[in-house]
Amino acid sequence: MKNRSSVISNGNSHSFRELMIITKISQSVIKTLDYEEILQTISDGMSELLEIETAAIYILESAQKLHLGATTPPFDTKMPDSLRKAYLVDHPHIKTAISTRKPLLIPDTKTANLTPTEKEIVEMRRLRSLLFFPFLRGKKVLGVLILGTCKKSKNYSESQIELGQTIANQLSVAIQNSQLHKDLKKYTSNLERLVEKRTHELKAVNEELRVINEQLQNKNNLIIQSEKMASLGILTAGVAHEINNPLNFIMGGYTGLKNELELHNLNKDKRISVFLKGIRTGIERASAIVSGLNQLSRDNDNYEENCDLHAILDNCLTILQNRYSKRISISKNYNKEILFTKGNTGKLHQVFLNIISNAIDSIEQSGEIQIDTNVNDSILGIIIKDNGCGISAENLKKVFDPFFTTKDPGKGTGLGLSISHSIIEQHKGDLQIESTINKGTKVLIHLPKTM
Repeated sequence: MKNRSSVISNGNSHSFRELMIITKISQSVIKTLDYEEILQTISDGMSELLEIETAAIYILESAQKLHLGATTPPFDTKMPDSLRKAYLVDHPHIKTAISTRKPLLIPDTKTANLTPTEKEIVEMRRLRSLLFFPFLRGKKVLGVLILGTCKKSKNYSESQIELGQTIANQLSVAIQNSQLHKDLKKYTSNLERLVEKRTHELKAVNEELRVINEQLQNKNNLIIQSEKMASLGILTAGVAHEINNPLNFIMGGYTGLKNELELHNLNKDKRISVFLKGIRTGIERASAIVSGLNQLSRDNDNYEENCDLHAILDNCLTILQNRYSKRISISKNYNKEILFTKGNTGKLHQVFLNIISNAIDSIEQSGEIQIDTNVNDSILGIIIKDNGCGISAENLKKVFDPFFTTKDPGKGTGLGLSISHSIIEQHKGDLQIESTINKGTKVLIHLPKTM
């Protein structure tokens, strides 16, 4: 009776131990969805359950390809992924366990028929007995659990093998779930990267479209401004023509009056001479303004005209005279040689009107504008310098940008210097600006000399 009781007691003790290990495996698996952690838990737990020193789990990646998921003792986490790859053609015992969907036992590796790859692993890990459990999930085989002894061969009872396979099948659910979770995380990560990439691409496209739209808007505004200038030119030409006709009448009347006074010897009266001189001066000034307006309003695309730069500068000063005559002195230091350049007279008028007008605007009360011209071999130089408020270094970088202006709203479009810079480039020249706050601005223009 004692012996029988002892056997029963030992059997119960062994069953309790197995139950505790199975419970521990189940609890550990339930706590996590981490794929690698679950595989390691299964490997360690099954090794402990069947009292075996070593274990390994291979997961099927394809019909012929395996991936080492976990080992007991655990492999080095720094192991290259390439060393964790295996192929069924090199592991016929794993292939048999998977194809038959049944456990496979190698009682002693020393007497077993092994392939070179299997021998290499057996010798490296000093394996004696091997037990293969396929992970079955319905009709699908997920992989295989390999348990092995190191010191001596071992035989397993049918109940042990059946228990091991049953537990392996149940743990297949955890493996599949964690695998799905891993795939989902990978998919989510890839989706996030894809969304981030597409978002970045959309931002880049939107920025490109914004720049293109801005450029189109600028070009459209420049076209509108050009149309305005063309309309202004037509209006100016009409006004100049209408003013010129009365001037001719006034000049005719002045000449007739002068001749009549001379005929009756009345021209010697000093008061009459002063009046006549005033009429003459007024006619000449009005005629100069009309001449300047006619030059400004010349509307053509011809860049082959011989443009007299001194005459253009003088015309611009005449047109702008009412804006500066009472508070700003003009100092002209023209080169003795008349300077001619090939180009468009009307457009060059537009350039110098813009620059001189800006110089006038920069002087709040009284000041001076100095205009110098020079020639150096085949290059003509025009320098327009003022002692106005100046331009900051930050704004100086943007003065040629369309629609940039430092003037108060309604007092400037921000297109003057942009258009002027473009016109000078069309004349194969260059326009530069130097400026210091509260000291003034210097505009340097270089144009090719007409040979």
